[in-house]
Amino acid sequence: MRRSAWERNTGAGAVALWAAAVWGALAAVLVTPFAAALVASVFRFPIPFGGYARGGGEAVNAGLAAVFYLVVGVGPVLAVLGAVAGVVVTRQRGGRAVGRSVAAGCGLALVAALLLAMLTGSW
Repeated sequence: MRRSAWERNTGAGAVALWAAAVWGALAAVLVTPFAAALVASVFRFPIPFGGYARGGGEAVNAGLAAVFYLVVGVGPVLAVLGAVAGVVVTRQRGGRAVGRSVAAGCGLALVAALLLAMLTGSW
C-alpha cells in the first residue's frame, strides 16, 4: 500500500483519517441548526408546514426546523458528506486534522442550509 508524503513524515494513518471522518460528520450535523438560524437571519429558511422564517426574530424557529429536516432524512446525508469532507481535507492538507475537519463540516452545514433555503419552497 502506498502512503502519502504526509503519512510518511508524521506517522499518521488510519486513526487520523477515522478521527477526521468522525469530527467532520459530527460538525456537519451539529452545526446545521446554527447555520439555519444564520441563513434565516440574513435570507430566509423554510419552516415545515408554516412558510418561511425571516430575520433574527425567527432564528430559533429556523434552528428547530433544521432539526426537523435532520430527523426526516437530511442528517445521515450530511453526516456522510461531512465525513468525506473531513477525510479529503486531512489527506490533502495534513496536520491539524481535527480542526480542518471541523471547519469542513461547518462549511458543509452552511452550504446545505443555503441550498435548502434556495431550493425548497414554502410548505
